[in-house]
Amino acid sequence: MKRNISDLLDRYPAEDVELGGNTPYSLTRIKEITMKNIDTETRIDNIEAVKSVRRFKPARLLAAAAVAAALSVSALAAGHMLGAGELFRDFFTKEGGGLSQGQIDTLDQLGQALGETAANLPAAVTDNGATITPLAAIADENIYYVRLRVEAPEGTALPDLDGDTQGYYQLKASLDVPEGAYTDFSYNVLKTVLADDDPADNRKEFVLSFYALEGETDVKFNDNVPKTLTVSGLWIQSPDKEYTPIFTGDFVFDFGLSFQSQTIDLAAEGLTWHHELFDYTNTIQSLSLSPLSLTYRVDCSLPDNDRVGPFFGDVKIVLKDGTVFFSEAEDYDAMRHYVQTRPVTLPITGEPWGVFRNYIAFDQPLDLSQVDYVQYGDNRIPVSVE
Repeated sequence: MKRNISDLLDRYPAEDVELGGNTPYSLTRIKEITMKNIDTETRIDNIEAVKSVRRFKPARLLAAAAVAAALSVSALAAGHMLGAGELFRDFFTKEGGGLSQGQIDTLDQLGQALGETAANLPAAVTDNGATITPLAAIADENIYYVRLRVEAPEGTALPDLDGDTQGYYQLKASLDVPEGAYTDFSYNVLKTVLADDDPADNRKEFVLSFYALEGETDVKFNDNVPKTLTVSGLWIQSPDKEYTPIFTGDFVFDFGLSFQSQTIDLAAEGLTWHHELFDYTNTIQSLSLSPLSLTYRVDCSLPDNDRVGPFFGDVKIVLKDGTVFFSEAEDYDAMRHYVQTRPVTLPITGEPWGVFRNYIAFDQPLDLSQVDYVQYGDNRIPVSVE
C-alpha cells in the first residue's frame, strides 16, 4: 500500500524543467509503468538541491490505483455534512477494497473539510464564469492533499475522457508560501480526476497531491506557515501533447490551515540493514511514522557514485491483527539481471554515500492505533500510540 515518491521526477515528465544529471540504476528503472491519467509537475526553487535529491533514489514501485477511484462521493450531492475522511474516501479506496472506520477517523483528525469546519477553508472563487470550490484538505509533514470541485462556465460539459483518443484534463495549479518561510520550497504535484456521478454536467472533482521533494528539507506541509494555492485554469491535453483551454482565470485560495500532526518517532536509531548484492550497509539515524507516510534518515556506506542509488532496505508495517499494511523488499534477482546485462562497472571503493533523508507515501491512510510493529530487515520495531 504505497505511492512512490522517490521516482516521481523520473517517471513523469515536467516538460518545463531540465533536471540534468545521470539516473542511478535501481529496480524501479527496470519496471515500466504508464500513468497517463496523472499530470505531474515539479515546482523547483533550488535546482542544485533538486540535483542532489535526485541521487537519493531507493528502488520503489509507484502504485497507479489512485488514478481511477473506485467510488464517487460528490460533496455537492451528498446532502449532509462530510468530514475529511468521507471526502477523501473515494480517492484512497482501491478496487475491491475500502477504508475502515479507523482510517476514516484518522483522515478526519488530519484534515479540514466541508461542513462543520468549512469556515477553516477558503471560499469558492468565480472567474470568467467558472467556479472552483475547496472541499477538503489533509496533510502531514511530507504530503498535502487538496480536494477541489471545478465547475466550468454554464453550458460547458466536462465529460469523462478516453485518454488514448481524447486526452486528459489538466488543472494548472501551484502552491506558494511566504518568502523565506523555508530554506527552499520544492515539490511535485499530481492531479487526479475523481470518478464522476454525472459525466454530462459541467462539474469535475480533483485531488491535488503535493509531495515535498526528497532529501534534507525543512518543508512541512502541516505547520502554521500559510499555503496559497493558485489555479490558472483547466485544459485538455491531447494524446499528442497539445493543450486546449476549457477556461482560464485567476483562482487564488489562502490555505492558512494548521493541521494536527500525528507523526510518532520510532525507537530505531542504530538499526542496520545490509544490501547483499552491492555489499553496503544502511544505519538508521531516525525513523518516524504518520498516517500518510514513513520518513527515515539513513547513513549509507555505499560508495558515492553516479551509477547506483541506495535502497532504504527491506521494510514492512504489520498491524495488530497480523495484516501486513505495507511491505517492500529489494528484488535481488531482477537487479542482478539488469546490472549484468548492461555495461556498468559497479563501484567497490571510495567515499561512502553518507546520510540521506527520504520518505515513503502510503496509498491508503494508516490507523496508527492498529499498528503492532515495523520490521526493518531482521529488526522488529514496536509501535506504541499513547
